[in-house]
Amino acid sequence: MKLIIDPRSSCSYGSFYMEELKQVCKNNLHYSVNPFKTLGLIGNNRRFVIEEGDKQTKYFLALNDSYRIHEQDYEWCDVYGSVNANFTHCPQEKYPKLVSLVPSFGVRDSSLVERMLSVSMNLCRAPEMVTRGVEWNKVKQKEEVKLLPNIKHYFGRAYKTWKNRLPLSVYNNDITSDDNYVFFLSTLWYSDEWNKNDEGVNLRRAHFIRACKSILTCQYEGGLLGDIPSSNEQFMDVTTNQRVAFPDWIEKTKHSALVFNTPAFWDCHGWKLGEYLALGKCIVSTKLSNDLPHPLEHGVNIHFVEDNKDAMREAVEYILTHPDYRHKLEKGARAYWEKYGTPAASLKLLGIE
Repeated sequence: MKLIIDPRSSCSYGSFYMEELKQVCKNNLHYSVNPFKTLGLIGNNRRFVIEEGDKQTKYFLALNDSYRIHEQDYEWCDVYGSVNANFTHCPQEKYPKLVSLVPSFGVRDSSLVERMLSVSMNLCRAPEMVTRGVEWNKVKQKEEVKLLPNIKHYFGRAYKTWKNRLPLSVYNNDITSDDNYVFFLSTLWYSDEWNKNDEGVNLRRAHFIRACKSILTCQYEGGLLGDIPSSNEQFMDVTTNQRVAFPDWIEKTKHSALVFNTPAFWDCHGWKLGEYLALGKCIVSTKLSNDLPHPLEHGVNIHFVEDNKDAMREAVEYILTHPDYRHKLEKGARAYWEKYGTPAASLKLLGIE
C-alpha cells in the first residue's frame, strides 16, 4: 500500500490522522503535488491517495468549520470525509460520497526537528503555499509578492502549532474528576454582520458561565478570552485575562466535574467536542447544528440542555449532586470516542483499515 499526500495542507489540522495513516501504509508515505495538480490550494483540509496494486482511491478530508461541500474536491475524490457534515443541507442523495466524522483536533505527531524538516520539504514541493497562488517563476522575476513575510508566517505557524499541541496519548481519562470544580476557558469570538457570534456562541457560553457562578457550591474557574474583544458590554462579567498553557488546560479539564459544548464559529462542532469525548468528560451541551457518525444520546454520553441560563444552571446543579450520573456520562463519552472518534475509527469510517 502506498500513500500519497498533498503537501499543501495544514500540518496542524491534518496531524490527527497522520500516525494511523503511517501505520496503515507501513510508512510507505510520500508527499507530492502531482496527483493533485488540477486542484487548488487546500487550506486546513487534507487530500491523499492510496494505491494498492492497480487500484487507486482518492480521499478528501474537510476539516474546516463549514458544512459546505468543496465541489471541485468532491468531484475529484472517491471518498469525502467531513468533521462538520450536515445531511440536512447536504443530503446523501446528492452527495453519496460524503462521510460524517467525529471532530478531530490538532495533535503533536512528531518531534520538532521532524516537523520543521517536513514543512521545509513541503515548501520545496509546493512553493505556492507562500506565494499565495502566484506562479513561482513570476516570483523570481520580483513581481509584487511579499515573499519573506509569508515564509516567516509559514514556518512560524508550523512551530506554533507544534508547540501548542500535545500527543494524542495525553487524551485519556486517567484522572478522577472533582465533585464541585468546573473549569471552562474558551474563546470570545468577534461578532459582525456576517458572523453574529454575540447572538450565538458568545451568548451561549456566557449563559453557561453565569449559571456556574450563580451556584454557591460550584468552584468555577475560567471565562471568555479573546484577542479581539466583543463590542457588546453584556459579556464584561464573563471575560477573563487568564491565559492557561495547553498542558494546564488539559489537566484542569480532566479535573473538571463537567464541561460545556456548544456549536462554535459558523455553528461548527469545533475541536473541543472531539477533545471532550477523547478525555471522557461529562459533557453539557446545547443542541448540535451538524451531524456525527452516530447521534450522541442524552443521558448516555452527553447531557443536552436548552439554550438559556436557567436550564444550564439546573443541569449543572443536577450533575454536581449526582456523581453516579456524572461517571456514567464520562464512561459513555469515552466509549463513543473509542467506537467512532479515534484516528483508527475515523479511517475505518472512510473505508481504510
